[in-house]
Amino acid sequence: MIKKLLSVVLLMMFFYNAFGQNYPCAENFSITTKTLNVSNSNIPESLIYWDFSKSSNNTSLVLELEIQTLNNCWDGLNGTNRSEIIIHKINNLKEASSGELVLTIEDLNAKCYKWRTKIVNISTNCESFTNWEFFSFL
Repeated sequence: MIKKLLSVVLLMMFFYNAFGQNYPCAENFSITTKTLNVSNSNIPESLIYWDFSKSSNNTSLVLELEIQTLNNCWDGLNGTNRSEIIIHKINNLKEASSGELVLTIEDLNAKCYKWRTKIVNISTNCESFTNWEFFSFL
């Protein structure tokens, strides 16, 4: 009996990790990042793009992009924090259901950063976070 219960728990943990996190405050959205090559420069730019146009509750959602500049870029997500977190807040996702934020090495005064999003449903006071992502301008 205990073996079966343990097997079920392990199987559930596998499926939870295999299929990603659950974001209970919003559904049917995408948040992506990509590297933009800049002409006449060997330093790229970073683009963070969001799309909540298919989310049924985007009228009650607030999106916050949390950007943390880092020292020790070779440590990736484990690099030491360089300064305070920069928050880029989108209050009205009905009006701005999709958009983008371009970040440069000059804007951040850092060679790398980590970022995540905080999604808040103001109707239910629900908050959810995406995982931290790492970006290096090097």
